[in-house]
Amino acid sequence: MRTLITGNGINIQFGGYSNTNESILIRAIKSVKENDFPKNIITQDTNDILILIGTLFLEIQEILKGNDDKYTICNDERVSLDDFKKRYKNRKNLRLTDVGFEDYYLIYDLLCNKNRLENPDKYYAREALKMFFLHSIYNKGSVNNIYKNYPNSLKEFFKQFNNIFTTNYDKNIELFTNKEVYYLHGAFHIKDHKYNPENLRNKLSDEPLKDFKLDENYYYLYSNVLTSYSGFSKEFVIKQNILANECLEKMANGYFEHPETQADIESWKDSKNLLVRNMYESIKLKIKNPDLKFEVQYPIKEFDDIEGEFDIVGLSPNNDTHIFKAINDNNKLTSGAYYYYDKSEVKIVKRLLNNINMTYIDVKKLWKQYE
Repeated sequence: MRTLITGNGINIQFGGYSNTNESILIRAIKSVKENDFPKNIITQDTNDILILIGTLFLEIQEILKGNDDKYTICNDERVSLDDFKKRYKNRKNLRLTDVGFEDYYLIYDLLCNKNRLENPDKYYAREALKMFFLHSIYNKGSVNNIYKNYPNSLKEFFKQFNNIFTTNYDKNIELFTNKEVYYLHGAFHIKDHKYNPENLRNKLSDEPLKDFKLDENYYYLYSNVLTSYSGFSKEFVIKQNILANECLEKMANGYFEHPETQADIESWKDSKNLLVRNMYESIKLKIKNPDLKFEVQYPIKEFDDIEGEFDIVGLSPNNDTHIFKAINDNNKLTSGAYYYYDKSEVKIVKRLLNNINMTYIDVKKLWKQYE
């Protein structure tokens, strides 16, 4: 069994500069002046999003000076902040486009903590920032046409693998190989479960989708794509529905197995707390329809089941440590190859994959074979 795990490096190799972080950020900023910018979805006042990204960039100096250390509120933020400072502290004349777009989420969270901005405003502004970036990455659909630049010989490369996983959001490998591809962080063509009318959440009486209209012209903005500054937060979202299903199953079973809990659960029906009322309705729905579940959209089980050999191509260890941890903890894997773009990545990956026999290869040598 041999598995390929790939990321944005393959898009940059065959799609060019337009898929780099710098180009994504420049295109995002320029896009607000275009007639097809989705104001109805992201923000009606495009100045708001430009002011936000500018404010986040200006906050970096405060972060690098250590002035924002006290605004972390969890270990994940502290670890991510330390990593952020290590990566950017020696950068001279830092430009807005030098900062990874996912790193702006960390700055955003710190700034919210600093200014005590809470949900729902915090959530809505973050969603606008996310869609601002996704609109640029999608690039009017060009991101799904990169496979047209693949040399035909590259099919031989993909044929070597039994499983293909990607952190990319596009369908290029799937379109090129006609093989099944697992999207670790979601994909533009997969609608997020919260927009599915048959989703358990949308069957509750508060009807979150009621009067909500999707603009299918921008379907990719409603996708299940994950973007975040840390592997931990991505992993949390990936496993969220799995854990929710396990919890709901236990609660529904417990309703009958432990009759003494029924009075308490029934009291939730008239709670002033919406979350408690929703939990009550979810349990009752589950009892009535045992097969009803929250949709699991990410291939976590398939990824945990990989075995034998694996190759990692075009995947930076930054922001995706959860993937490397899952690999390192998998005792069914015998050996792996990491194709690096920059030699500095090797030191990081050696630390992350210290349980596995690894080979490190310059990715330029790989692409040379398939010119």
